Amino acid sequence: MCFLPRDEAEFHRLFMSIIRPTGPKNNTYKLALALFLIDYSCSPKSKPPYRVSYREIAEYFLKYYWSHVCKSKLRQGPKSQIPLAISIIGEEFQDRVYPQTFDDLKKTKLEKVVQCTNKIKKRCFKDVIPRFQWVNKNREVAFFWYLSKEYGDKSGNARIYPNDGILINPAAVEFFRKNCVSLRNSVILEWVRFLEVMNFGTPNLVRKIEADHKGPKDQHKFRKVLWDIQNKCFYCEENLLLDKNTHVDHVIPYDYIGDTELWNLVLACRECNCVKLDRLPPRRYTENLSERNKEYYSKIKSLRDSIDGTLHANYDLPKDSTRNITDWLIDSSIDWHYKNASNQGYPAIRKFPCRNTTSAPAQAPTKP
Repeated sequence: MCFLPRDEAEFHRLFMSIIRPTGPKNNTYKLALALFLIDYSCSPKSKPPYRVSYREIAEYFLKYYWSHVCKSKLRQGPKSQIPLAISIIGEEFQDRVYPQTFDDLKKTKLEKVVQCTNKIKKRCFKDVIPRFQWVNKNREVAFFWYLSKEYGDKSGNARIYPNDGILINPAAVEFFRKNCVSLRNSVILEWVRFLEVMNFGTPNLVRKIEADHKGPKDQHKFRKVLWDIQNKCFYCEENLLLDKNTHVDHVIPYDYIGDTELWNLVLACRECNCVKLDRLPPRRYTENLSERNKEYYSKIKSLRDSIDGTLHANYDLPKDSTRNITDWLIDSSIDWHYKNASNQGYPAIRKFPCRNTTSAPAQAPTKP
């Protein structure tokens, strides 16, 4: 039978019972659908009668999972149980690096986006849509109704027709709008709980699952500090000018690290940075980064704060700690991030371009 929640408290109890299943689960489809319901309800295009096609739901799924798979490279389940949506995305998007956002991807690879969306629509909703509302054997929760359904099998599940969709309960839309922040945080928390086992040690997991980061911000505010440390490209060692052709680069890719901290930043020429993109450098460059951080740890306060606040956040150093302990922590922390990023699938480039042009003279620091 169809069960209609009587008030907001009942909506909340039922929603939480769905996203916090007591039994084991092997994918995050329910969480993706829950996130869709929240995001759709709060979007400007959400208007009565709240009729949504499966293709529109599939586009939300692709947006969530594409960022996880192609940018953050998060494992979405055991290797023996890769969710179908993840396999579809992997088949359609095979480039090893995607520096753009999903919105930019739609502009440059629209055909692939449409093709992938259609595959998700046809192949991934057979179970997740009907089972999302299933609380027990005797009732369904009316967060939404099916635009077309047939009951006939013994399980009572609806049969999904890809060309149809759902009609969201107006009372549920109001519930999602009113409680969007707390409900979205609850969904993200459950998503983190599921993925943290398969992505052990991955930094900033919450931010990556939210899938709304636009890329690194404000890294150029560190130019002056970095210029005081180096005035050559960190990779090809060409002399630099403090202008737009000098880039601030994350040595360990931003899509893995998930933040912009001075310990991981260097100056690079445009050519090297455009070759590297969101890839790992050859191993010797992280060793050079460690040596740089150790040399300037006690000389530059902002670098020391960055190392102590993030790179060493898990270690409580004694006040009388020796320099050797700090050096070891810098080496081991950077080495850990490099190996973990590599294990997650971040590729490493073989070499940087060798430029045969005459080196430009080093320019005195100026305000960026």
